Amino acid sequence: MLPFLNRIFVGPFYAKNAGTFLVILLLAFGFLSGREHKALITAALGSPFLLVIVFVLWGLYLLKTISFVRQALSTPEHLFLQSFWLVPNVTRFALWLVVQTALLFPVMAYAGWMVQIATTYQKWDSLSAIIAYVVSLILAGAALNDYRLRHPSPDTYRLPNFTFKLPYEFFFPTYWLRHEPLSLVLTKAFSGLLLAGVCRLYPTDDYDQRLLLIGLLLAILGHAQVGGQISAFERQYLLFLQNLPLSWLQRFGRYALIYGLIWLPELLILLRNCPPEVRLDYVIWLWLTGWGWLMLMHSLAYGRDIVPDRWLTGVFAGFIIGLLAIMFGLPVGAWLALGWLGAIGLWDRSFTTRSST
Repeated sequence: MLPFLNRIFVGPFYAKNAGTFLVILLLAFGFLSGREHKALITAALGSPFLLVIVFVLWGLYLLKTISFVRQALSTPEHLFLQSFWLVPNVTRFALWLVVQTALLFPVMAYAGWMVQIATTYQKWDSLSAIIAYVVSLILAGAALNDYRLRHPSPDTYRLPNFTFKLPYEFFFPTYWLRHEPLSLVLTKAFSGLLLAGVCRLYPTDDYDQRLLLIGLLLAILGHAQVGGQISAFERQYLLFLQNLPLSWLQRFGRYALIYGLIWLPELLILLRNCPPEVRLDYVIWLWLTGWGWLMLMHSLAYGRDIVPDRWLTGVFAGFIIGLLAIMFGLPVGAWLALGWLGAIGLWDRSFTTRSST
């Protein structure tokens, strides 16, 4: 029974929220080092106020897991789980405890780190509070999930439904995060780890700035499929977009904001891992260059039926040509100008062609 429940609740939960976990990891561990995290944990162990803030964040994560379980129980394909409440109470609750423990694994892992540091510094009061709170989270989650199972249509209370207007620029990033998390994880993990690795490799030998440009080129090519994904997303959900009275510059600006959001984690990684030998302004130029070339690839892919084999061939050819240009010393300013001017020129041309037809 337990493997069956894990396939229904645990696996889909982490698959659905993989993009969210990636963003949190990039923000938390891409921008802060392990030593800085340890300093924050030490401060929280010595401050009840900071420890309460940590507990509140864990409580919000618990609510997210409970919400997911409740949604899964209410879907038509999972209505057969209503027979699960016929299992003896002790056995059923024990199964819920295991499922809830698996759902709270990120919280338990971080709590384990805090417990280890609390043991080192002999913060027994904070250690006891952490253990007691984590156990209460597991028990509360299991109890609420079991209550929902036994009361599939509660009518005694209803949580308020908060809604807000989502700007257009967030449409695709939100869709990518919620519905294609594996693609997001692979794309951003490849790009982020590559840039961080190049920045860490740079001081180990007598490298020049061409190494950073090569890493940037590979990170950009790792996003080669995003333009096609955005085009497919709009063809499926935003068919009316092409008929809106927007100029080519307005459309280009909106896509620039979308790619700016997508490319933002790379800026944090570059700033966090910037080698001491490299000026900060050069790192900014690198990030702006990558942003421009993402726009160029978008202008090449948007609205076109591209054969995947030909696109991959073009990406490989672009890598070879770009690598040769970097080795011959093409500066980052030239790459920046080529990317943005090429994106604007191609977009203007394609928009004019679509408008005339």
